[in-house]
Amino acid sequence: MNAQQTNKLRAYLATQAVLEDNEAAWQTLPAFAEAAGEFKAVITEINDLAQTQASRNGSADEKDIAFEAMGNTTYETAGAVLAYADKEQNHDLAGRVDFSRSAITDGRESAVVARCRDIAAAATTVADSLADYGITPAKLTGLKKKIDAFEAVQPGPRKKAVTGSAATKALINQFATADSILSRRMDGLAYQFRETQTDFFNQYNSARYVVDNPGGRKAVGPPEPVKNP
Repeated sequence: MNAQQTNKLRAYLATQAVLEDNEAAWQTLPAFAEAAGEFKAVITEINDLAQTQASRNGSADEKDIAFEAMGNTTYETAGAVLAYADKEQNHDLAGRVDFSRSAITDGRESAVVARCRDIAAAATTVADSLADYGITPAKLTGLKKKIDAFEAVQPGPRKKAVTGSAATKALINQFATADSILSRRMDGLAYQFRETQTDFFNQYNSARYVVDNPGGRKAVGPPEPVKNP
């Protein structure tokens, strides 16, 4: 959410708190009660969309961690296989695993995954000879799992970005809906409580006050409060 939406949500929540604290006062007016129920549902939707919008960063972090783990384990395996290939003068095998750490994860992600898989496959062909070089069948299995794990989370940030973009658009609509419920239905109906439920009326109007933080100016001001007789 942007700053204006955040400020609006704070005002919505303040309004909702007043409604919850004074439910007995406004339940006597069915149309107002219906609008209040719809308003509460929109607030829930806004919070859900905001959470979806904010979840993109976590997905990117998960992908970065998986990428680093895959690269480290692949390089560890490649180094062991290269040492073995050099001792055995197996130049074809050496050519498949001769990479620096940075080169292991250099390039497009699809190329990196293919490189890691080929190194794992090369190691598998001589797995029985790698124990003295620190590579066990369990480590090879672990390497393959890390490659699979990265592939599983690889599209995550992109999917989250698409989902987050959709949430951003949906938020605009939900804020417009909330504003409409308040300004076109609840505000007018609330005026009926100015004499019979004066405290609630004044609290409601105060909660409907919105401050635009970036400019520090009043964006919306409530009607003049009614004084208790």
